[in-house]
Amino acid sequence: MNKVFALLPILLASFFARAQGPISGFMPGRGVTDIALGYSTESFSRYVFGDEQRDARLTTESMNLFVEHGFTDTLSLVANIPYLWIDEENRGLQDGGLFIKYRNQHKQYSTGYLNLITSLGLSFPLSGYPRDTDTPIGLRALNFQARFQGQYVSSFGLFFQLQSGVDFQFLEELLPAVPILFRTGFGARRYFAEAWIESYNTINSGADTQVSGGSGSQWLRIGGTLYVPVIAGIGLVFGGARILSGRNIGLSTRWNAGVVYRWER
Repeated sequence: MNKVFALLPILLASFFARAQGPISGFMPGRGVTDIALGYSTESFSRYVFGDEQRDARLTTESMNLFVEHGFTDTLSLVANIPYLWIDEENRGLQDGGLFIKYRNQHKQYSTGYLNLITSLGLSFPLSGYPRDTDTPIGLRALNFQARFQGQYVSSFGLFFQLQSGVDFQFLEELLPAVPILFRTGFGARRYFAEAWIESYNTINSGADTQVSGGSGSQWLRIGGTLYVPVIAGIGLVFGGARILSGRNIGLSTRWNAGVVYRWER
């Protein structure tokens, strides 16, 4: 396998845990542990309260630790730990996650291969951060996430991924949501680049009365990632994303960078 693609589980997952869920279309393999530490900054000047846009400025910075360990070639455990800060009051460990990831099928073709993967997991608050402020870092909600995806990787480095599933957020009321994610990219010996588009739709969402009000969000987001290897098993990753439209969401721009590492037993 191309060495760049060998690191893709952490490249594609580590920076998207807060939205898409930290699940890629690649398996690390038996006895392999992938680790990523990333930093991101996300800002917006317009927030959509229900269907109405208003001026509202906010910048959130975060550090994110991602770990995926392969128990077998078809089964892995994914863990994600984010730390967010907005100001002195609104900061702390936010909502971490644990996910089981299973490759249902692997089909080899003369031109590449296809992976079909299912993952199930929970995200949950890691600290008692305040949630009743004007700009909380989260809602301290329990989230159940299920993801189903197919990914085709060609023998010359091009790949396509389609992922969907369902989220159930447990607050005062149950908020189900349906995410849809499409990725495409190319990996060569000296770099990897990808672009993606994501739709997220909370069913029967209400209308927020304050930023991060928790009435259920919808959004359309685009983004991209660039990875450059440094030495064997270690590389640097850079990315960006932009929310184009939505409901109960800030129309934000995000920039991120990080380091990724693969340990093989």
